[in-house]
Formats: sequence, structure tokens, C-alpha cells
Amino acid sequence: MDKRYCLFCNTEIKGRSDKRFCDSQCKSAYHNQTPDSKEAFIKKVNKQLRKNRKALRQACPKGKATVKMDFLTSLGMDFRYLTHTWKNSNKDIYYFCYDYGYTKAREKGKVVIIQLQEYMGYF
Repeated sequence: MDKRYCLFCNTEIKGRSDKRFCDSQCKSAYHNQTPDSKEAFIKKVNKQLRKNRKALRQACPKGKATVKMDFLTSLGMDFRYLTHTWKNSNKDIYYFCYDYGYTKAREKGKVVIIQLQEYMGYF
């Protein structure tokens, strides 16, 4: 039978044939040090969503504003990340990052930013 070694401390393992760690401390330490790629992805998305909300909030301090998309991009906005959408009675689609949203303005290269309101149904 081949010798088996702990995945964390590399000491020889004795016991069951499917055992991978010498004790519970090594098992915990191993799993705490190994970054989970799914968790890293979630952290990356959440970080960008917070950046987007911050950019929208900075550009719209009073509840509604029209700004250039380039200005939002310079504040760190990435238009690919959003939390939800809302469609008004005119069929305009608003893209939200938490409580701030935007839709394309009539002027090319600009967006209208709004804050989430009770009538939108998210409260």
C-alpha cells in the first residue's frame, strides 16, 4: 500500500484509505487558505456594483440628472453590471445598481439617472 501524505502539512497519514488530512486543524487550515474561484468572482461583481452605485450617486445628488456616459465611466462605472431593471409606462427600461438607475437619454451619449421610488414596487 502506498504512503499517503496530508494535503496541508505533508506528514504521513495513518488510518482510512480515503483520508486526506492528518487532523481537523490541517483540514481547516487547508480549506481556509485555498481561495474559492466562485467566491472571488462574487467579490469582483459586488465590488463593481458598489462602484457603479457610487458613480451614479455622485452624478445624481438630487434624485434626477442627465449626464454623459463618458463622465460615469470616468467615475468607475461599468455598464455591464446591474442589479435589476424596471420598465415605466412609456416602455423605457431603467437599469439599476441598487437604488440608483439610468436609462438612455434622447441625446446621444447621455443617460438620465434617477433614484428608486416607492411606486416602482421594490420597497
